[in-house]
Amino acid sequence: MVIGFSCGVFHKMQNNSNERFSEKSIDRFCDAGANAIELMCHTTEHLTHLLLKNHRYIDRFDHISIHAPAVAYDDDVMSHELLQQIEGLCKTFVINSVVFHPDMVKNWDVLNTYTAIPVAIENMDERKKSFRTHDDVKNLLDKYPFGLVIDLQHCFANDPAMQLARDLHVSFFDRIVGYHISGYDVESLHVPLFEKKQNVIINELQRKDVPIIIESTFDVYGDADVEMRYILERL
Repeated sequence: MVIGFSCGVFHKMQNNSNERFSEKSIDRFCDAGANAIELMCHTTEHLTHLLLKNHRYIDRFDHISIHAPAVAYDDDVMSHELLQQIEGLCKTFVINSVVFHPDMVKNWDVLNTYTAIPVAIENMDERKKSFRTHDDVKNLLDKYPFGLVIDLQHCFANDPAMQLARDLHVSFFDRIVGYHISGYDVESLHVPLFEKKQNVIINELQRKDVPIIIESTFDVYGDADVEMRYILERL
């Protein structure tokens, strides 16, 4: 099984957001049993940091994905600069997928021209105005050859009965390139599953052959080990 963490899950304990890419931080994920990682890049600074620094220790993972900055991608200078940086990372590391927030993208044709970027989208949570539903996702994936990362916490936030998750699996089973998973709390968006005991979220991990990325955020470093064990024991 390929399972790991978003590298932003320790942000509460870190003084600088670039610490998420440090070897010490990466070691903690490995110590928790991770063989996958998602490079959470909130800003262009994160992309630049990864491109300029020597981070070869990231290559130890079986799966590496990138979470692209959530900006309004269009046919403009800023968007092309960001996409060129992401493309550079795809040439530096073996990147399996680059996940975009689809509600932020204004011009999908632009993303589709960057053939070196393995574009994937994720379904959105209840705070968003679009891409929360099966039909929104389908309308896009019927037109473009992108992969799908099913965020099961987002499914739960929109539909606690998890029929949304089942519908996404039925329609896009062969196009799923990964999962995002965490517990849900209306005040704190990504909380540990071992605290919330929302096993209905874990139960919808229908494909065991694609990477699972844990997005739960932790108050202490040791919580990553607890969260990993909690999820694996229920698969």
